[in-house]
Amino acid sequence: MTSTIWPFGAGFIACAIVVPYLIQWQRGRHLGQQIYEDGPKSHAVKQGTPTLGGLAFIAAAALGLIFTGGANDTKLFVLAAGAGAIGAADDFIILFRRRALGLKARWKFALLALLATLYLSWLQSGSSPLGYREVWFGTTGLVLPAWLWWVLSLSAIVGAANAVNLTDGVDGLATGTALAPMLVLALTSLSSVSFAVLGACTAFLWFNRHPAKIFMGDAGSLLIGALLAGAAIQGRWLLLLPLAGVVFVIEALSVIAQVLSFKLTGKRIFKMSPLHHHFELSGWSEGRIMAAFVTVSVVATIATLAFAAALGGFA
Repeated sequence: MTSTIWPFGAGFIACAIVVPYLIQWQRGRHLGQQIYEDGPKSHAVKQGTPTLGGLAFIAAAALGLIFTGGANDTKLFVLAAGAGAIGAADDFIILFRRRALGLKARWKFALLALLATLYLSWLQSGSSPLGYREVWFGTTGLVLPAWLWWVLSLSAIVGAANAVNLTDGVDGLATGTALAPMLVLALTSLSSVSFAVLGACTAFLWFNRHPAKIFMGDAGSLLIGALLAGAAIQGRWLLLLPLAGVVFVIEALSVIAQVLSFKLTGKRIFKMSPLHHHFELSGWSEGRIMAAFVTVSVVATIATLAFAAALGGFA
């Protein structure tokens, strides 16, 4: 229990200290988030809200290393902090060039793919033979060919990072929906870095709840997504990640479905994507969306635990 409380508390305190400074620094320089013109009209009031809250998550992850007992946490930190750094570069471009678009999407995708490849190579080195990689549901094992493990793991990291980024469109939504799966994956992977970021996310909700005083930015959303995927891979819950993170999966699929439908038929499935914007334009308040999506996330995480228990429990 102590091994989880200390990193959680360190991350919580780090966020509680760093975020107010970030808010004050940006307000003093008249810096803030730039809102997309094609987004919901109700978001216009968010123009200029401080961002870069994800820097607090990077600081928390670094503190988590103090409480780690092995090299795997160092690898997870490099993955999470690397994704956060890519996101921070995007956020700084938005802040200082005062435009809604930062890094081009293809550059973010390429950098995330490169980071994931380096992480997976490091993770696999010195472990199982190159031909196979074990992926476990609790104590019930599946042996995957190396190429399939690589494809699934790489897709999980890049996909989860982008999916959390898409979900970060309503105050508190990305943070709130990440808490339950992050807790379970932190326990599964026994990761101090995950517990530290979990503590930071818990504190961040105070500042990010509606009406948000600060946004996490891509620095936060990319870090959270990569961390969830990395913890799932290291905890041997890779194949359970889509269920635990079902909210992020649905949000990403809503965007894909919207784009495909419009290109193929000229019609849109939703009023706006990602899905949370559809509910906004349907008259739902941000608080109602937040409550509904967090509830789904918690239920999905409980279902994941039940499914894993039926297959043999934790590894």
